[in-house]
This record gives sequence, C-alpha cells and structure tokens, in this order.
Amino acid sequence: MIIAHRLLGRSQIFAKLQLNSLKNRAQNSSIASTKICASSLIHYQAIAARRPASSDATGFRGIQIINKTSWMINQMKISVRFYNQKSWVVRDCKSIDEILQTASKRIDDSLPVPDAAVWSSICRMITRQRFSKHRSTDIIEHQISVLLCFTCDSLKKLKPRQLSEITLSIAKIVQNIREAYERRRVSIYHQAFGKVLQESSSNPNQGIFHALAKATDANLPDFESRDLSNTAYAYALLGYDPTINERSLLGSIAEISINYCINQFEPQGISNILWSYAKLNVHHPQLFQSVGNTVASKRDLDEFAPQALSNIVWAYATNNAHHAGLFQNVGNAVASKSDLNDFTPQHFANIVWAYAKNNTTHAGLFQKVGDGIVAMNDLRSFAPQNLAIIVWAYATSNAQHPNLFQKVGDTITSSDGSKVFTTQDLANIVWAYAKLDVKNPSLFTKIGKSIGALDDLSSFNTQALSNIAWSFAVADVDVPVAFNDVFIRALVVKQTEFNIKNLNQLYKWHIWQVEKKSSTGLPEVLRKRCERAFKNTHS
Repeated sequence: MIIAHRLLGRSQIFAKLQLNSLKNRAQNSSIASTKICASSLIHYQAIAARRPASSDATGFRGIQIINKTSWMINQMKISVRFYNQKSWVVRDCKSIDEILQTASKRIDDSLPVPDAAVWSSICRMITRQRFSKHRSTDIIEHQISVLLCFTCDSLKKLKPRQLSEITLSIAKIVQNIREAYERRRVSIYHQAFGKVLQESSSNPNQGIFHALAKATDANLPDFESRDLSNTAYAYALLGYDPTINERSLLGSIAEISINYCINQFEPQGISNILWSYAKLNVHHPQLFQSVGNTVASKRDLDEFAPQALSNIVWAYATNNAHHAGLFQNVGNAVASKSDLNDFTPQHFANIVWAYAKNNTTHAGLFQKVGDGIVAMNDLRSFAPQNLAIIVWAYATSNAQHPNLFQKVGDTITSSDGSKVFTTQDLANIVWAYAKLDVKNPSLFTKIGKSIGALDDLSSFNTQALSNIAWSFAVADVDVPVAFNDVFIRALVVKQTEFNIKNLNQLYKWHIWQVEKKSSTGLPEVLRKRCERAFKNTHS
C-alpha cells in the first residue's frame, strides 16, 4: 500500500488529502496491511487536525482496528533506544529500518528529527543494505512517507546547508534506485523508496523536488558556494531543472554564483556545477565565461583532482562553450604532471575528447596522455568506447602518437571477444587509423570480419557506413567479407540520407573496389549520385 506518491505541499495539507482514503482502507484492510492503515489513520488525523483523533464512527473504527491488531504491532520489535532522547545522533543507527522507525516514532511524539542527517545516512546505507526485517514494502513506504511529510513541513525552517544536503541526498537515493534496476540488484529498500520518490523508472517525483526547489529558490541569496554546486549537481542527477516563478532554478543558481561567490568555489564545486549545466543541457554563457576566467587565472591547478579536470573540460565541450585560457591552463596542468597514475580510462577519454570536440589543440597534453596510456601494463581496464573515443580524438586533432595507436591496435586484435564494440566504435576506430595513415592490417582485418559477421547493419548511421568504406579504401586493406550483400543493402536503404561528404567517401571506396577488380560496388543509382557529388566537389 503506497501511502503517498506525491508531496505537493506542507505535511498538514498532505495529511488532510490522505485522511479520507485511509479511513476507508482501515475498514476494508486485509490483516497484512491493517496495522499500517490503523497507524496511518491516527498519524494523519493528528497531523491534519493538530489534535487527537476525532470520536466519530470512523475514528472509533480505527481504534477498534488498533485493539484487534495490537499483538501484530507488538511483534514489530521496533528499536526504542533513541525514542526518548532529546538529541538523536543518527550515525549511531545501524540500519535503514532503525532510522525510519526511529524517525517515525519521534515525529509522532513531536521530538526533534535532524532531517539532513537522516537523509544523508539513508543515502549512504542504501548502497550496501539489501535486506529488511519487513517482508513487504508497505511498512517501509509508510515510514518514508511520514519522514517526507515531516521534511516538507520543515522546509521553511531549514538552513541553506541543510536544504542543499537534503536535496542532494534524496537525489542520490533516486540515482541509486535507477542504477539498482539497471544492474538488476534491487533490494526491498530500492522498491520502497522508488515507489515514493519516483513517478516512473526514469522520472523523479516532481512534486517532492518542486517543493525542495521552491524552498531553495527562496533562500538562494544565503547559499554558499558549496550549497549552490551541490544543489545544481542534485538536479542534474535527476535530469530535472525545476521552474520556479517562471524562471529556471539553475538559471537563478548561475546568477547568484556569478554575482556573489564565483571565486569561493572549491575545485570540486567548480567541477560539479559545470558538469550539472552540461548534463542538463542548460546553456549559460556568462557562468561558463566567469568560471573559465577563474580557472584560467590560477597559477597552477595542483588542487584539482583528475576527476575535476576531466569534468571541467568535458562540460565546456558538451555545452559548446569556449574558453581558450581555461583549456590552455588545464592542458598545461596535465602535461606538467610527473605521471598520470591517478587518471582513469574515463578521465583520459573525456579529456582528449573535449579538446577534439572544442577544436582546441595542445600538443603537450596529447603527448602526455598518450605516453601515460602506453606506460600502462595493458589496456584491459579500458571500455571499448574509451579506446574508440581516444583514437578518434587524436585523429580529429591531428595529434600523432604511433606508440599509442600500436598499443590500442594490439589490444583490439588480441581481444578474446569479451569487449563488445558498438557500430559507432568500429567506425570511429578504422576512421582514426586511416585519417592519420597509421598502418595496421591486422586491426582492419579483424574489424572487417566483425562487420561481415553481422546480419543487420540498420544500427549503422550514414556517417558510420561511409566512414567505414572510406577508411578501408584509404588503408588499402581488402576484406571482401566486410562489404557483402548486407553492407550494400544498408547503403541502398539509406541512399537518400547521405550528404555530400558521405557521397564523396563512398565514391572513393567504389573506385578502390573497381581497382581491386572486386565484384562488389555501388548500385547504379547510388553510384551516379556519388560520381556527380565527387565531380562537383573536385571541379
């Protein structure tokens, strides 16, 4: 039984909305859920009226249910060691059950509940606790709803730091729920919190987060830099930018950041706030310019962790924001490091991709990253997409590094099939090697056979198809199985979608096929289109 899916205001309003339905449920409940209905009835009557439950017929019915099920409540074995303490140290709780039960009881008894500490502790525990003493989510859902009611009722009383911590903690819980479902490692807590905090598997409960956003917007002038970055980061995790008073919350955060405290942001705060705007695709040139000036003006970036450096340049490239000084300073910082042992494959991929996407060259950075990758014992920790992005970035930036390309090529050709490359990965890899004229026939042969083994190429877009054809022609590696009937059929299906560059690439491949006296070539209609495009381009 889900006590609440949406919390659109203060808990008193919410309680009144729940009261009638709970009365009806209390009269018709099964034994399994009677104790929840009974306790919920009394709880919401007390909150809605700010007085003991009324003595009408339904109220008496609720009391009767409690009497009939007292033996069940006695078996709940709720811990009481925090109930009568005026000050509750949440970190002393050993489980989510204990936190929720203690919070619910203290709320019922009008004792203080430290909202921020409670949500922060739940956020930490939910990643590692999978089992509850409750066999169903009903009781847990009810306790979560009670806690959310109390939190929403307390929003106007919270300090900015508490408000930002609560928002971030709840957002991280939602993110953890999504990841649990993706990995198919769903606990009873993921189910219970998911039913209350989410409207669907991909959408957060906007009623909850709109209430938090409204309270945040009212207190923004008092937010410190850490509070601002944490709040922006929270909503980026949710994929949701609330509109308050016809204004974007992230737009308001950006203005406060620029006007009051841009120089007070810690490296992690800078990284988080930029990543948030890029993730939500929120464009705010003034913010990126202001942050860029701050980073570019620093003598060194030693205090910036690899994750921060990676996120910053990735955010600029993703947001199509340019700042030559920032990219130069970050490039210098990476290039001047004694080693890159603290950098992960994702950091390497994000950094070189950002420079290539931003059309920014930095020879020292590309040399250092290439050397760092080559110095590794092996590249088993690199995801297929990381390898594809890295060689693509080097080719796009015309950055030569033969040893890097040799190592990546050897890794792919010696792969036992455990690494699964997407169609875009395969196209990017062969294009990069052809673009920089890096010879590796074994690599092309393996990728060509992989393409030839596919029964369907509908997942290849026009650029991938034309890049693959052009790359094999430039590399002059003939793998007939790659350009079979399936490949030709894919070209025909997409023949009206090819642009001028695609048509030029396909025509070069066709000429190469003719030179190889191959029986495979472009269909007549597509060949004529490619030939006209080629002649017009080179006339």
